[in-house]
Amino acid sequence: MKAIKFLMVSLVVVFVVSLIPGQVLLAQQQSQSEQEQKMMKLWMENATPGENHKYFEYFTGDWEVTATMWMAPGAAPEVAKGDCKSEIILGGRFLKSYSTGSMMGMPYEGLSITAYDNFKKEFVTIWIDNAGTGIYQTSGTLDKATKTRTETGLWDDIMTGGKFKVRLTVKVIDDGKYIFEMYSTNPEGKEFKSGEIVYIRKK
Repeated sequence: MKAIKFLMVSLVVVFVVSLIPGQVLLAQQQSQSEQEQKMMKLWMENATPGENHKYFEYFTGDWEVTATMWMAPGAAPEVAKGDCKSEIILGGRFLKSYSTGSMMGMPYEGLSITAYDNFKKEFVTIWIDNAGTGIYQTSGTLDKATKTRTETGLWDDIMTGGKFKVRLTVKVIDDGKYIFEMYSTNPEGKEFKSGEIVYIRKK
């Protein structure tokens, strides 16, 4: 009788023990599934264009450009004319602006890509042109009340081999006009207005 009871207890123990690996595996699978769902949710939130990306819609189209530049505080301005074509690319995620014109009597081309980075919660702009071989980057925020985007960054200074601070603003005036301003910092650390570009929408 005792032998039968012992055998039954042993079988129950074996049965219970045999279930443990399956339960552990099921728990691991559920945990992995929850983690994958969380990762997918975060990825979708980061990848999906939102309200801040609608801001780019204003800039699409063709623009006449008048650029004024100052090499130093109090210096005589250099004025140039040109054109700019802007479009939204990659499913509403980025604003691409291609500019042409002349600078100091030479043909000029420039390309900017502006993003709103959902992860960093800020606007980011990169700029390249045929006046150099570097990539210039700034980042910042949009003041919706004043319709002004402000970005800052550190740019390479080819004259000194160091870097200088820049502050850029883009202010929407009305449906057919916006103004870009650039403020640079001289070696003494003083900020001065080094550029202004007025954009007029082409009819």
